[in-house]
Amino acid sequence: MNKESMRGQARGRLSRMTEAERSEANVRIAQEIWNVEEVARARVILLYASMRGEVDTDAIAAEARRRGVTLTYPRCLPETRAMVLHSVGDGSDLRESAGIAMREPDSTFPVVDLAKVEVALVPGLAWDPKGTRLGRGKGYYDRLFTNPAWKGFKCGLYYEVQRFDWLPSNRMDAPLDAVVTEEGVTRF
Repeated sequence: MNKESMRGQARGRLSRMTEAERSEANVRIAQEIWNVEEVARARVILLYASMRGEVDTDAIAAEARRRGVTLTYPRCLPETRAMVLHSVGDGSDLRESAGIAMREPDSTFPVVDLAKVEVALVPGLAWDPKGTRLGRGKGYYDRLFTNPAWKGFKCGLYYEVQRFDWLPSNRMDAPLDAVVTEEGVTRF
């Protein structure tokens, strides 16, 4: 199977989750993430503002701020498919982007050097037991993680229904170091 057909299967699985299942899973993931040693000790974390179908990150962001963690959020540049990371004090500072259907900081927020980010909490459509991540197909995170300045820990946030036995990958795909679901932590 190719990546696009796997994306369709993943979207189908996600669409069958009830709101109650999502809500319960989000609570468990928001608690479980702090059991990952690299996340618990990080002082600078890259987070995403969740879109429909993704693990909700609001509770994770609130706990990170309570712990004094600096949160950075990506701003996507569609013309180059690159990400710029910005320090954001509060998720309410994020705005709906014109180019991509996601909330992101505008260019006025302070830019954070990629080398200073210790952990990235990453969304996606699917993952497998080798740490392969299937995103939405634009390659933003893969470009970020293959940048020589990137030295951090890559942790996916997923629902258990997004686990596949195998996913296609190529040399441009950056594997994850761990995944957190409502059932716990898987390290690769």
